[in-house]
Amino acid sequence: MTRFPSSRSLLLASALVLGACRSAPDSLTLSIPETRPLHASGESVVVRAVALDAKGQPVENPKLRWVSSAPDVASVEDGVVVARRSGKATIAAAAGKARAQLEVQVSIPSVVDIRVDGADFLLAGNSIPISAVVKNELGKPLVDVPPAWKSSDESVAKVENGRLVGVAPGRATVTATVPPLSRNLQVQVVRSDFARVEVEPTHLVFAKPGQQLQLRAKTFNGRGIALSDVPVSWFSSDWTVATVSPTGQVTAVGPGRTVVTATAGRRKAAAEVVFEVKTAGR
Repeated sequence: MTRFPSSRSLLLASALVLGACRSAPDSLTLSIPETRPLHASGESVVVRAVALDAKGQPVENPKLRWVSSAPDVASVEDGVVVARRSGKATIAAAAGKARAQLEVQVSIPSVVDIRVDGADFLLAGNSIPISAVVKNELGKPLVDVPPAWKSSDESVAKVENGRLVGVAPGRATVTATVPPLSRNLQVQVVRSDFARVEVEPTHLVFAKPGQQLQLRAKTFNGRGIALSDVPVSWFSSDWTVATVSPTGQVTAVGPGRTVVTATAGRRKAAAEVVFEVKTAGR
């Protein structure tokens, strides 16, 4: 009588054959789609693992063990790396005697600063360079995180090709955004025909501390016509003698001489301030 093998014996034999056909990895390589830093907490990237046997043939679905040298910077689970905070982490995988590793850099934006000179006094039709500096939590500048620029009123001012453009007189807020961060810049655009500034009076004399007198600044175009929408800044060369408010009000502080200057862009005008101490015999 012919005896046929039982179903249990067939299953065992099949498992042995499959086990013999599946080779253990002899080498392992890891790679990621883009060799760039991760720029957001929670951002993830999948590590691609390629396992080869001793004959150089691919090993399908190798069972890998994953570990991160700095899980507080970047954690890893089943080949998925998740950014946690700025820094560097080594991601390693192992299968049998085969091992491989790669470095992952996390650089999360923490600060956005706008670099520009003269945004508070920009002539209509002119433009000036503008840029944004982005730094991570460690204070390192990020050169591969360009900001998105937006103006609250592009009919007044806008950003184009790295320049702040004054379109027409008025005020606008320019914003540089690197999610989730943003930084605002107040922009003042003035008439292109602004030509000069004058201060009245040009000489002030004080006799006692706390005394106050008012200076007034007038702005004109090239034809001598007064302009009313040109912003002016005030400055005292010696604040121990006299201070000046944003509106041009001068307050006596102590004896001596100082020069109070009204500045409108690159144009300036000044008034001399004298604090005379009068003695009882005078």
